[in-house]
Amino acid sequence: MKDFLLRLRRSDDTARPPHAWLGALGGIALLALSLIFVIGGIRLGVGSPRRLGTGAFPVLTGFALGALAVAVIAMDLRDTSDAERPDWISFAAIGAALAVFAVTVEHIGLVPSVLLTVFTASLPDPSLRLTGKLVLGLVVALGCWGLFIGILDLPFRAFKGF
Repeated sequence: MKDFLLRLRRSDDTARPPHAWLGALGGIALLALSLIFVIGGIRLGVGSPRRLGTGAFPVLTGFALGALAVAVIAMDLRDTSDAERPDWISFAAIGAALAVFAVTVEHIGLVPSVLLTVFTASLPDPSLRLTGKLVLGLVVALGCWGLFIGILDLPFRAFKGF
């Protein structure tokens, strides 16, 4: 798998770079992702300024991502030179990681969901070994547990079914 990803990335480097307007496709995809964050956060409940709800962070993140996406689109459409080829493999891994989290968090809990999410997002990185990906996922999962459950007291369960 590691060799396949390295060969695939090398073939991308030797290919003729696309026109800059193709880079705007990544910005459009980020804009769509930001809308998903905002809609999902509103459904979770934003809360009030004194007591933020579970959906406040995804809504704020969605707005920030949307602003950055609009900036990316504007810059890419103004640029007339050749641009770098988007890394669609990494983009797909991030999308898959978000889907893994959305599907698993209610069924297995925050800690295992975050571990699986980080592991999925790191799959395209050939420089990080399998054990490194698992350790990274575990560290991030424990950090999320401490932050979201321990400090912020959000209504997540650390583990379900155990």
